[in-house]
Parts: sequence; C-alpha cells; structure tokens
Amino acid sequence: MKKMKKIWAGRFFWKVLSSTWGVIAMSLFMIEFFTFNDYLVATSSVAVIYIAVLTMYVGSKEFFRWRQKDTFKSRYFGEIHIILWTLLFVVFTLFAFFSKGYFKLPTEFLATYISTLGIFAITMQSKSFSKK
Repeated sequence: MKKMKKIWAGRFFWKVLSSTWGVIAMSLFMIEFFTFNDYLVATSSVAVIYIAVLTMYVGSKEFFRWRQKDTFKSRYFGEIHIILWTLLFVVFTLFAFFSKGYFKLPTEFLATYISTLGIFAITMQSKSFSKK
C-alpha cells in the first residue's frame, strides 16, 4: 500500500500521465484537422484534460524544485513537448494557408498550444528564480 501511494504521488506518474494525454490530444487534433473538424467535442474535452494534467505535473515538479533547491535534478525535458506542439502548429498553419481555407485550424488547438507554451515559460522562469 505504501509503495502504491509513492507511485501515485511521484512525479514520474504525472509525467507519464501528462505525456499520454499529450499524445492523445495531438492525435485527436490531427484527426480533427484532416477530417475537417468532425470531432470537435472529443478534442475539446481531451484538450481540457491534457492542460489540467500538465498543470498538475508541472506544479508538482516546481514544488519539488523549490523544496529541494540544492538536490533537485530534472530528468525530463519539456522542450521536446514544445517542439512537437510547434511542429504540429506549423504543419497545420501551412496546410491551412496553402489549401486556401479548405483546411481550418481547430480553435481548441490554438488554445492548447498557447497554454502549453505559457506553462513552459512559467517553468523556465521558476527554474531560473530557484537557482538564484
């Protein structure tokens, strides 16, 4: 039982959960984009869940960073998520532009992308402040 609590409370659990929801969200956004926004309800719900789980993971990570200033080491790189979201954004934008409106950028995608960038920016600032 004690081990189960440790797994649940650990950052690794939240990392896996946020990564899983991130992959699901990206996949659904691609399906929605290339099927001309037929799955709006599913992607909207998944986007909200993804941002909520990502926020919980980042909040937990930053709490441990500030609590264990000298010994905290991050083993995960949020930059990879930002690069993937940015590549997807660029692909969607180029397709939408060159298709002359045939493809449309899902509204929830833009909100999810901006939220992910914002969360990443906050963690970078927190990281630099905690080192001072």
